[in-house]
Amino acid sequence: MHKKKDKLMRLLKINKEQLITSLFIGLCLIGYVFFPANGNFQYKAVALVFLVLLPFLYNKYMLKRENIFKRVIIGDWKENIKWLAIGLSFAFLVITLIFVSSDLRSHYFLSSAVKNDFKQFLLYELLGVSFTVAIYELFFRGFVMFYFSSFLGKWVILGQFLFFAAMALIFGLPYWFYITYLVFTPFAGWIAYKSNSILYSFFGQLLFIIIVDAVFIALAVK
Repeated sequence: MHKKKDKLMRLLKINKEQLITSLFIGLCLIGYVFFPANGNFQYKAVALVFLVLLPFLYNKYMLKRENIFKRVIIGDWKENIKWLAIGLSFAFLVITLIFVSSDLRSHYFLSSAVKNDFKQFLLYELLGVSFTVAIYELFFRGFVMFYFSSFLGKWVILGQFLFFAAMALIFGLPYWFYITYLVFTPFAGWIAYKSNSILYSFFGQLLFIIIVDAVFIALAVK
C-alpha cells in the first residue's frame, strides 16, 4: 500500500513539474517573440535572455538537472557524423520535394545585399544564421527536447518538431522565412537524440541552411 502511494506521489510530482515547465517554456517563447526590441543587437539580446539565460537558470535552480551546455559534446564522432549525414540527406530530399511542388522559389527570402555581395553572404550566414541556429539548438533541443525525452523517449523527436511548427503557426512567424528551420527541425531532433549532443544538430542545421541559401542565390542569378 505504501509503495503504491509513494509511486502515485512521485507521478503527481512529475506531472506537476511537467506542467510548470511547459508553462515556463510558453512564457519564454512569448517573451522571445513579443518583448519590444529595436535593431539587430537588441533582438539578439532578447533571444539570449529568453531562450538561453532563463532556461539555464530554471534548469539549474528549479529542475536541478544537467546543465544544458553539457549537451555540447563530441562523443563518438564517427557514429555521430553518420547520423548527421543521414539527417542532412533526408532534409535535402524534403526541401527539393517542396521546391518542385510549390512556389518556394518566388517566396524564399534573402535580402538583396546578401544575394549580391559574397562578403555580406558570409557575414549573414556565419554571424546571423549561426547565432539563430545556436540559440534554437540550446533551447529547443538542449532544454526542451532533452527534458521531455526522459518521459517521451523517441517520441520526443516528433514532439519537438510539432512544438516548433505550432510555435510558428500560433505566433504568426513568416512560413517562407522559417522554411529551412521547419524542414530541418525533425532531423535536428533525430540527430541530437541519436548523438546525445546538440553539437551535431547545430552543424547539420547550419550547413543545411547555408547550402540551401547558396542554391537559391545561384538559381536567382540564372
